[in-house]
Amino acid sequence: MTRLVLPLALLGVLVLPGAALAAPVKISPRASAISKAGVATVEVANPNRFVLRGTATVTVRARTIAKRKVRLPKRAVTTVKLRFDRQAATALRDAAGRATIKLRLRRSGGRKFSARRTLTLRAAPGGPKPSVPGDNGASNGGQPAPAASSWVGRMGTEGPYDDLELTLGNGQIQLTKVPVVPVSCFEMGGFFRSALSFELFDAPGPWTIGTDGLVAKQGIAVNQLVSSGARTINYKATGTSQQPGLIAGTLGMSFSDSRYDIPTNSITFINCAGSQSFEAVPAG
Repeated sequence: MTRLVLPLALLGVLVLPGAALAAPVKISPRASAISKAGVATVEVANPNRFVLRGTATVTVRARTIAKRKVRLPKRAVTTVKLRFDRQAATALRDAAGRATIKLRLRRSGGRKFSARRTLTLRAAPGGPKPSVPGDNGASNGGQPAPAASSWVGRMGTEGPYDDLELTLGNGQIQLTKVPVVPVSCFEMGGFFRSALSFELFDAPGPWTIGTDGLVAKQGIAVNQLVSSGARTINYKATGTSQQPGLIAGTLGMSFSDSRYDIPTNSITFINCAGSQSFEAVPAG
C-alpha cells in the first residue's frame, strides 16, 4: 500500500494544472428589456478554449418561468435569447422584475460548469419601429426618413437597441450612453491564466464616421487578472459607416499589466484586448 500512495499523490498534482486552466463562465449583469414579443437577451461569456453546451433557466422566487438549451462557442460572448409567456411575464411583474438566471453546462466528454446571476428584467416601453437599412423610406410611403441627431444602438447584431446612445452631427458621432465591451486578458507566463470581463468603453468621442480613431486615456479595468489601479487604456473605433437609417462600426479596447513574483524573482506580463461590432438606428 505504501508504494501506491506516492504515485497517486503525484497523479493528483499532475491533474491540478489541467483543472486550473478552466475559467468560470460569466453572465452579464445587464439584460435587455423584455420586448412586446416576450423576448429578452443577456450576454454570456465563455473564456475557455472549448465549447460548452447545456441549459439556461430563469427562476422567480424559486419557480422556473423559462428554460432553453444553449451553446457557448469557445472564447466568445454569446447573446442568449430568453422567451417569456404571459404567465412568466406576470410572475416577473409581481417580483418587480427580479429573476435569477442559472446556467448548467458541460464540456463534451469533460467536466460540468455552472453560473448564476440575479438581475432585473423589465418590459420595454413602446417605441418606434427602426428604419430598414437601404429601403430609403419605402416603408413609410416612399419618403426618405428625416435625418435624426439622436440614435440608439446595440452591441452585436441581435437584441433591442438599448446598449448605447449617440448623437450625430457633421459626420461625427458622440456617445451619450457608453456600452461595455468584452475583453480577454492572458498571462504571458506564470500560470498562463486567462479571464474575460465586460469593460466600460469610456471614450465618448467625438468619432469621425469613415475614419478609424484611437484614444488613450487613464481608466480602471475590472478584469480579475489585472490590478485595481488606474492604467492607460487604448480605445478604438474602426470600420464606422453610415447608411440610410443605420450607423455601424466596431468598438475595441486594449491595455496591459505586469505582476512581480517574489518567490521566483520573475515578472509576468498580462495583455488584454477585445472588440465588438455595434449598430445604431434613429431614436424617436
